[in-house]
Amino acid sequence: MFTNRPSCTIWEQTVIDRSPAWVRHVTGAVYWQGCDAQRLAGAERRPEDRALCIVHRDSIGLYVPKPDDRILPGTVETDRPPADALTVVNVKDFLFGSDAVQHIEVEAE
Repeated sequence: MFTNRPSCTIWEQTVIDRSPAWVRHVTGAVYWQGCDAQRLAGAERRPEDRALCIVHRDSIGLYVPKPDDRILPGTVETDRPPADALTVVNVKDFLFGSDAVQHIEVEAE
């Protein structure tokens, strides 16, 4: 599988002891395709940043991202997602077929 980034960091949104919490996961090499855009609404410009991240099965381990988790390219050492982290909106599971092509596609905005 073609990769262009050494890793990505995903913060899993969960509940620990009845309190909201984040669990940080760092993957291996990924393919990251980002799109920086703006939407013009009258005199206002709002960011419409999006990303597609493709993670090979061997790079993710047992964790599978889910909607509302946060994601950024690279290894980020913070326990909580920074303000510029993208929100996972869709996850497609392609964990079937040949071991060489099994992967997960994560769409975030």
